[in-house]
Amino acid sequence: MTKDGYRVFVSHAGDDLWVAEQIARCVEDCGASAFLDRRDIVAGDDFKTRIREEIIGCDELLALFTPWSRRRAWIRHEIGMADLLEKRIVCIFYRVKISDFDPEEDGVEPLDGLNFIDINGLGSYFAALKKRTERA
Repeated sequence: MTKDGYRVFVSHAGDDLWVAEQIARCVEDCGASAFLDRRDIVAGDDFKTRIREEIIGCDELLALFTPWSRRRAWIRHEIGMADLLEKRIVCIFYRVKISDFDPEEDGVEPLDGLNFIDINGLGSYFAALKKRTERA
């Protein structure tokens, strides 16, 4: 059962929807609610307004970086909004590493100081998330 008290915003590229859905399902198994734009924004909603509202209302943001998403401006934009609001931010790397980000092309500065985990380390993240949801 999903707990409304603790909310996780899952930032991802459209090409990574299936992986993002699996992550969201695991987030919900930990007792938090997960937000996925493709699943939770309906036709006719103001996309930018909904994204802004969801980031304001979330407790943390998970940003999924893959070879397809690492250059996506929206993921960096969502990270920037969450950072401004002092939210917990965790970056999940799937088939990419920090050295794949070209300082001249996509830059790494917006990612400085953030938590990075390889997708194979998600088990420990989910264990910690479960503890946070129990305290919420």
